[in-house]
Amino acid sequence: MNMLTDVARRKQQIAGMFSRAAPTYDQIGPKFFSHFGQRLVDLARISPGSRVLDVACGRGAVLFPAARAVGAMGEVTGIDLAEGMINETQHEIQRMKLDNVDVQQMDAEVLQYADATFDYVLSGLALLFFPSPGRALGEMHRVLKPLGYLAVSTWDRRGDDLWRWFEEDLFDAHMPSKRETNSSPGHQAPPPMELDTPELLEAGIRTAGFAEVQVMAERVDMVYRSAQEWWDALWGTSCRLMLEEIEQATGMEGLEGFRQAAFDHLKTMWQEDGIPQSWPVLFALATKPQV
Repeated sequence: MNMLTDVARRKQQIAGMFSRAAPTYDQIGPKFFSHFGQRLVDLARISPGSRVLDVACGRGAVLFPAARAVGAMGEVTGIDLAEGMINETQHEIQRMKLDNVDVQQMDAEVLQYADATFDYVLSGLALLFFPSPGRALGEMHRVLKPLGYLAVSTWDRRGDDLWRWFEEDLFDAHMPSKRETNSSPGHQAPPPMELDTPELLEAGIRTAGFAEVQVMAERVDMVYRSAQEWWDALWGTSCRLMLEEIEQATGMEGLEGFRQAAFDHLKTMWQEDGIPQSWPVLFALATKPQV
């Protein structure tokens, strides 16, 4: 019972954080989510007229390129656990007057669709946030039609070494030791499946029942125009959770100390056109075998 409670609490925490981040998600600084979303759709080679599901659609980085790919005769559905993301994306759908796109609040690990519903299932940079990525991949397999296509992306563990100081050294220096929890170690939820190397990602997808798995690694380099732009952009990403933890544990003074320490380090990284960052991503394509 405690394990289920831990999983539910984790989902609630992630959904709440992304709801709070939704207004500025991919709206400030380099639009790397949009870049990788378009790239995922390009790799999927979606046929016009297809029915597509976008799992953890966020603000539509994958959803809107997929809608263009399927055309007027196709249909794209996006689901996300965060109510704030759904609300923001629904407003954008209405603004763009799209008749072939729909979004719903839903858990990726319990998809509320019948078996063999979609021609394509896509998910961009979301697997690491699911408490059970294997279960989510199993659900994606279930709702795909036989010979349907899966296209997912996730962050590559082989990241940008220039930024390891941020989450490793700086966070550890400003975040007090984790407080004891009421859950005993024997009842805590198991850690999620790791899918952040080509080998692990391919193995996870094959375990879910997919075949013809292809994994590709790509990287994009972009720049922030200022330290303030970088800081503002952080609050619209999953890094918001880390910042909120610091603020909760140390107050506004502690958060300001973290910000100033980060700005001091950013000065050493400044180049002629701004602060560079490299984003490494893994893309995976697969098919659901014919029964």
